[in-house]
Amino acid sequence: MSIIKRVAVLGAAVALLASPVAAAMTAAADTPAAGAAASGGAAAGTAAVSVPPSPAEAAAAAKETAARLAARHIVDVPVSFTVRNTNGSKAGCRTSGATQRISGHLTAPASVWAGGKRAVTLYQHGIASGEWYWRLDVPGYHYAEELAVRGHASVTIDRLGYGASDRPDGFDTCIGAEADIAHQIVQQLRAGTYSLDGTPAEGPATAQGFDTVTLAGQSNGGQVAQIAAYSFGAVDGLMIMDWTDRGLTPEANTRFFTALQGCMAGGRPSREPSDPSGYVYYDLGPDQFRRGNFHDTEQRVMDAAAPHQNRHPCGDMSSQLDSVFTDLEHLGSIRVPVLLVYGDEDARVTGGAAHQRLFTGAPTELVTVPGAGHYATMARSAASTFDRIDAWLDARGL
Repeated sequence: MSIIKRVAVLGAAVALLASPVAAAMTAAADTPAAGAAASGGAAAGTAAVSVPPSPAEAAAAAKETAARLAARHIVDVPVSFTVRNTNGSKAGCRTSGATQRISGHLTAPASVWAGGKRAVTLYQHGIASGEWYWRLDVPGYHYAEELAVRGHASVTIDRLGYGASDRPDGFDTCIGAEADIAHQIVQQLRAGTYSLDGTPAEGPATAQGFDTVTLAGQSNGGQVAQIAAYSFGAVDGLMIMDWTDRGLTPEANTRFFTALQGCMAGGRPSREPSDPSGYVYYDLGPDQFRRGNFHDTEQRVMDAAAPHQNRHPCGDMSSQLDSVFTDLEHLGSIRVPVLLVYGDEDARVTGGAAHQRLFTGAPTELVTVPGAGHYATMARSAASTFDRIDAWLDARGL
């Protein structure tokens, strides 16, 4: 798409932000009953209120997870990556260029370190979540654990601006930078130049390299993964979960433009004095977060997830729309196998089959999860979804 057309579309988006229609959409979405209707009943099968665990309960759940992993001979060790906040991707947007630290975990069966296959998947979380999405302390829903039980190594991270990773001013990074950083991490995983920030009970005391690296992303983390794949290559497989460039629902667009309004005003107030400026919430409050992301989900899962809702960098938000046009130009250049995973009750994303057709140069497989919402791997059907992902990775030696 030409720069003239892009400017025209972006101008229309800005006009929408200022329009009475946008204000009405926002007001409707902020009303619980209206929001449930707009989501197409996305809250069906879920309770009305999430009660987050107390600090003591959360600590006990984390301790139980660690004990369970150890009993299953799963290596679970903190890792970190030193990266530059630069953007060499095809999705042009500004960055600070600063050196940053990205924190995460490597979770793998001990057999990986005992002559097993040297393959790993790097996971990118979505716009309102964080590394916690892949590491929820609920038995049966800890994604990295469940993939390790099935024989796969995973690296999960807090993206730049989230959780335990560095959090610069939210306007100093962007979607293209997130993709560049993902590529830098892929290179470090291959070379073994990342850092182990702990010593596992089983496995090596120093970082090890991987021969095969798959890149995966959930929600707009899927967009980050796509951009990295067509901009830099260097991956052996690609997994896109709950993301489509042309299938965002009216509910998702309402949330997007509301958050973008917040960014145009400089961002939402911080929770803590130490929080950086230039960040917003995609969902305004826990009820929107719950209704937009979950369907047919156990109450204990929503209770565990609700406290982790994150603000996200405004630079990611403001660069996302233009990056959609870049995706549409370049997705056909991806050549590695692609797995696409969608919940069929997703309140925010539709059109998985249409998105699949954009990967004209790649072998693709589409998995639709019955009854699942936007957080498809947190639905009651999670175990069967893990099995499908496991089968896809195994079939391709990933």
